[in-house]
Amino acid sequence: MVQTGNMVYRIDRGHGLHGKGYRQGGNRTLPTPSCPPPAQASTRRSLTDALAACRIRFLLPWLLALSAAGCAGAGDADRLEAFAEAGIAYADKAPALMDQSFEAAVAVDSGALLEERSRLSEPQRRETLEKLDEVMEKRRAQYAVAKRHNDLLKSYFEALKRLSRPDAGKGVGAAAKKLAAELGKLSPTLKKLKIGGSPVGSLVEPAVELAVGSFRSSSLRGELEARGVVIERELALQQALVAAMARQLRADRAESLSRYRRNQVVEPYVGAGRLPGTWASRRLRSLREAVDVEAAQAAEKAVRSLRAAYVAAAAKRLDDLRTVELTIDVQRFVDLVSRLTGEGSRADP
Repeated sequence: MVQTGNMVYRIDRGHGLHGKGYRQGGNRTLPTPSCPPPAQASTRRSLTDALAACRIRFLLPWLLALSAAGCAGAGDADRLEAFAEAGIAYADKAPALMDQSFEAAVAVDSGALLEERSRLSEPQRRETLEKLDEVMEKRRAQYAVAKRHNDLLKSYFEALKRLSRPDAGKGVGAAAKKLAAELGKLSPTLKKLKIGGSPVGSLVEPAVELAVGSFRSSSLRGELEARGVVIERELALQQALVAAMARQLRADRAESLSRYRRNQVVEPYVGAGRLPGTWASRRLRSLREAVDVEAAQAAEKAVRSLRAAYVAAAAKRLDDLRTVELTIDVQRFVDLVSRLTGEGSRADP
């Protein structure tokens, strides 16, 4: 069973898709006027054009609907393009999560500074603040490197998307080569970054064997043969980076939440004074999991799925079901980050 919005779908291998309110044959209308209906998806470009028009939010319904309509026996190049779309959607949202992680770290430091202020002399306050500001400036610089790596991956996904199309020009291959080289230059710096107490490089998983299938496009096949292994390593590095960031974010949120609960929930309740009218809502807030922690966990799963899907797509082993699973993982991450950036301060305890 797969649920997307108000629709519940059952995917049967070899039997397409069945869903509440869906009529077999592809006549269901998707919830946006900018997306062409699945009934029109009869050419190779229909799937990928629809993905580009609707981006990730409607990628999953499209894959499901096209599968039911008999059009998503999509070719391997189509699936590679669908992978690239998912990668672009992930990379679009990753910087916002990095910003939130940095803000969580600053919040922890600020909380500690406020608690210690009354116990420090004026010179000690100045020295302590300067030291912690220096640490945070270093952290900000680390995330700037991480964002650069993410941006390069996004640009590579966009180049790969164009390469998967039969009309890709020679300049696309040259751009992909240059982007892979830039990623390679940045990787050593990213591996040395310490986030969550350990170098990011220590969390990189071992390389997996990457085979390249016999794609019809010689440009696409040549790109995968020349740089497929490099991109698999860069995805593994992004996976390690996100894992380190998620671990640090969980630790920072736990500390902030502990301080918030102590000051806003426990001490007011056990003290002799009158409880504020907002005490119950503060308690509830202290017991909820922060949206940014959920988003970081979803990011870990999404980038892991991206890496596995890339290896499978390069070998022409990325089937429709695995493409749907990838889309579900990326969509959850996208939704959580959108919710996070939309709620702003409500994400902070």
